[in-house]
Amino acid sequence: MEPYENIVIGNFLYSLGLTVGQESHGSVRTMCVNLMQQTPLDESLGDLMVSNTGVTRLLEFKRKKNDSIKEETKREVLSRALGADQHMLTISREIHWYIETSEEEGVFVSRAVPYIDFVDETVPATTIERFTSSVAKDAVSKVIDEATRASYKAYLALVSVSHGGLQGSSGGLLINLSREQGLRYVLVPDIRDLLLDHSLVREAYFGRVQQQSMELERGHALRSCQLSLKKSIDRGFDYEW
Repeated sequence: MEPYENIVIGNFLYSLGLTVGQESHGSVRTMCVNLMQQTPLDESLGDLMVSNTGVTRLLEFKRKKNDSIKEETKREVLSRALGADQHMLTISREIHWYIETSEEEGVFVSRAVPYIDFVDETVPATTIERFTSSVAKDAVSKVIDEATRASYKAYLALVSVSHGGLQGSSGGLLINLSREQGLRYVLVPDIRDLLLDHSLVREAYFGRVQQQSMELERGHALRSCQLSLKKSIDRGFDYEW
């Protein structure tokens, strides 16, 4: 029996983490990996968004035997919204992907293609393994320039509008790994903030957490100093008595 989408997504995320770790040399970049499946953002964006300074991918996972026409309808509406805008079509084929999985005679089969093209069986496809490796390499080695990032943001806004707008929202998590502090998760109240420039996101959220940590340490130090002073005063009173 072929695995459900959430099983495939879980293994994709694990494999992506392993591959990013293998590709990285030195410190690992801040990475935003957020599963939107069965959240308010699922319908308006997709199942999963992966993003950092080198890569942005919006992913939809489906089993081949799922005969629902919902995804084909969403694709058709998006296609009409894109029209003949070649720049946005290029952006779409770069960052928005459809991953279809199936089982054939006990063998796991996968097909990864640009979302806008998934109904066309003649479009060249890759496997989930190769796709994962490609995403990891971009996440580790590429740097997205400001103009391209602005195009990504505009495309994701177009996707959400074509799918009925962002109905509600969801919190997200930033993940950072460093030799000094190890693994850290930081809450982002609105997942849409992850579409911002990642240097700004990191400064805004990790900087805030670091500042809160420093303030907490200062509070502990102040209380410790006050306690020591009180003990000294008490000892002084005892001596005079």
